[in-house]
Amino acid sequence: MVSTMMSIIGFLVFMTVCSTSDAAGIKDRCPLPSNLKNNYDYNWKSKSHEWENAKAMPTFLQLVLSWTQTFCESLPQYAQNTEFQCRNRKHFGLVVHGLWPQVSKANSVRAHPRNCRNEKQLNATLVKRYYCMMPDEDLIQSQWEKHGTCYFKTATEYYQTIENLYESLNIPDIASMKNVTTTNVKSAFLTLNPTLFASAIQISMNYENRLKEIKICYDLKQKFVRCSL
Repeated sequence: MVSTMMSIIGFLVFMTVCSTSDAAGIKDRCPLPSNLKNNYDYNWKSKSHEWENAKAMPTFLQLVLSWTQTFCESLPQYAQNTEFQCRNRKHFGLVVHGLWPQVSKANSVRAHPRNCRNEKQLNATLVKRYYCMMPDEDLIQSQWEKHGTCYFKTATEYYQTIENLYESLNIPDIASMKNVTTTNVKSAFLTLNPTLFASAIQISMNYENRLKEIKICYDLKQKFVRCSL
């Protein structure tokens, strides 16, 4: 009897952690900056670490989610004080970093498509439309040019696809987890998303073993697919 009760209690605790987080509400509401930056256009040619690969043909898509707390703590203090996402971090949990068209059996990161077209700066209306999902105008612009242009015809199509994928996920309440490990985070995602399977999700921790990113893979029809094709 005692053993049965302990099992039930353990299950209820696990399901509480796995419950959908209120932080997922950033899909619907969040604070917005009073004004966007005047210039947030992106030019990969001005960045020494960037390159162009417009010839690679994508075979799957990778939705990359970033954990706000770890991201902000990785920044210098002055940046934490100025970055809108970090100054308002209580409103942001697991946000979208980007949606990356990828190729199968890539022998290096440069094998994946990247910086396929140079595009003009996105209008403020579109940026604000998706700001709660991706809380930085530079990020929204750069992800469209760096990754979106390699598969999607328009920024609207790219960001609508991201929003559809993001909102279709049931996101665990990671902030309430007492032990945020790769195994626990993956288990919580698999529990809340029955059609998701283990090889379609990758959990990345930083050097301090804190949650950094979550990558979820989809085929070109936007169905879950294993990440290592």
